[in-house]
Amino acid sequence: MRETIGTTWIFQLVIIFILIFASYLAIMTNYSKAFKSKNEVLNIIEKYEGLTSGNLKGIGIINNYLSASGYNSMGTCEAGYYGAVSLNNSSTSAFEYVGNGSNKKYYYCVQKVTFTGVKVKSYYNVVLFFNLNLPVLGNLFTFRANGTTTELEVTYDQDLFGI
Repeated sequence: MRETIGTTWIFQLVIIFILIFASYLAIMTNYSKAFKSKNEVLNIIEKYEGLTSGNLKGIGIINNYLSASGYNSMGTCEAGYYGAVSLNNSSTSAFEYVGNGSNKKYYYCVQKVTFTGVKVKSYYNVVLFFNLNLPVLGNLFTFRANGTTTELEVTYDQDLFGI
């Protein structure tokens, strides 16, 4: 009887260890996918020198890339960012300005920061999200993947987003 109880405890510990390890692998897979998507969005913004609108320009390519890669996570943006309401629209109407106290969820967030010196330069802050979503428990956590583009001297979105 004593060996049976001891074996049961060891079996339970092995199962718990396997569950923890599998959860860790699932989180790391989602985490790396979110950071890969974030890096690709930053590359697209740098390539097109800003968030230009239209199907074959920055916003359309970003939305097509995220849709094709199966990205569907949503989260809240900080004040001062523009949040993407839809991945199907490739114009600036797919974005909303996020004010203070907003709890609305967006697919990704973008902020253009402009500073003046000898030349006027800009860079973009981008935030993508990934969720820890378990079938029985639902969405437990939403994590953020933040990134910044390199400084751009010329951006072609001067009239977009009011920035």
